[in-house]
Amino acid sequence: MMLRDLRLAPIRTALTAVSMLIGVLAVVGASLVGTIGSTFLEATNAQIAGRPASYLVSVEAPKGLDADQMQAFATALADADGVAMAPVVTLSEGLTIVPSDGGGTIIPSTVSETVLTTSRYRDVYLLPLVSGQWFSAESDAAGLQIVVNEAGQNRYGGVGSTLSLTSQGTQTVTSATVTGVINDADDSPRVYINATSFAMFETQLWEPQSVDVYAHPQSSGSTANDISSLVSDIAYDSFSGSATGVQRIDNSDSYTEVLSYLQTAFAACAALLLAMAALGLLNIGLSDIEQRSHELLIRRALGASRTHVMLLVSGSSVILSLIVAAVAITLSMAFVAFIPSILPADSPIPHPSYPYDAAGYALAGAVVTALLGSAVPAVKAARLEPAMALR
Repeated sequence: MMLRDLRLAPIRTALTAVSMLIGVLAVVGASLVGTIGSTFLEATNAQIAGRPASYLVSVEAPKGLDADQMQAFATALADADGVAMAPVVTLSEGLTIVPSDGGGTIIPSTVSETVLTTSRYRDVYLLPLVSGQWFSAESDAAGLQIVVNEAGQNRYGGVGSTLSLTSQGTQTVTSATVTGVINDADDSPRVYINATSFAMFETQLWEPQSVDVYAHPQSSGSTANDISSLVSDIAYDSFSGSATGVQRIDNSDSYTEVLSYLQTAFAACAALLLAMAALGLLNIGLSDIEQRSHELLIRRALGASRTHVMLLVSGSSVILSLIVAAVAITLSMAFVAFIPSILPADSPIPHPSYPYDAAGYALAGAVVTALLGSAVPAVKAARLEPAMALR
């Protein structure tokens, strides 16, 4: 009988169902923005600016930094508990890195940005590996390791390609092989060099000018001062150095604010659309009461209670809401399942799982809309007097 009520005005029922569906999808969208949207922005931010929270600690090395001290410093940073830390070294003469044909002939090229760091740099920045391998652990013996980003791969070639390294302060040219390619979201060529192996094998090029430490605490209890103090202690033990400053480098606070605005916008749209759907249900309900008044009066005269009449009138709206909720949940699950197929293989974004809270919000939004839209017609039907059936 309740399904029959929906068929009394099929066009109005269909339009109301569509408006309710759009509103429920907006409710689901608000939930997905807070979950999948957060995952997307967090991964993108971690790739570009570091995982939340990430810090840069400036370190002073008053007596210089030789290869053994660099090894000790990098190993101590890697072994620190609760914090992922990696040094980044700037050379006083810089580095010139150009492609080579493998036979020693240097191919002219512009200079690329160079990052001398260690294996735990990827624990601070989210850098998906495209091919090859990243740096070996600080405690492992390894030769000179060079990794390029995707723009660097376009300039120098991929894994196995030969590069030539030199600096302004020396005539020495060193050949090295690319061991890996990563996606760091930078459109400019960038070359990552294992700082510990570089200091050990390329002594003629190793002239550090400054050392910074990039740090990502793996618990929320660590503060900037805690990180700075820890780095300062390790630097002092390794080469009589000290931390001279610390600053936060990630921008997680900014995307959290953006997510809040998006969720608010989705929620406002959902409320407006569901209000329109409720008005549509109200229109259908009042129209049905006019068409079925005689039937309802007879039911009341035959002993039907007011509650039974109210349930009879509002039941069709609730059934419609359940159908709409089921469709909305199915569409949202299909959308979430489709996302991995459009992500590139080297994307930093993890494959999202469906937030089942969204299904609950969809069901609640649809049912509440139905109850609000059918409340007035149900009350009006319940107030019909049985004696009017005799007229």
